[in-house]
Amino acid sequence: MSITPQAGGPISVELLIVLVIPVVLFLVNIGVAVWIYRDAKRRNQSHAFAWGAGSFLGVFLGGLGGFVVWALYFVVRNETGTGAPSVREES
Repeated sequence: MSITPQAGGPISVELLIVLVIPVVLFLVNIGVAVWIYRDAKRRNQSHAFAWGAGSFLGVFLGGLGGFVVWALYFVVRNETGTGAPSVREES
């Protein structure tokens, strides 16, 4: 008994998954970097661009390094700057 291989279209499911997951992660990384930059800018932090660029480049170039930058930002963001409160604090 022979089994014929499944006929695939021009794009298989595996290829679609391999292409979609990195694109989604890249977009999430950009979104978080922009959010961190805008939050730091709103809080009048002098290094807002550095926070945003560091979070993007940390994930893009170093993998887990970006997550460390994200965690550091969330720890120090309330200790620095004099800007508006975060979204959670507004009620």
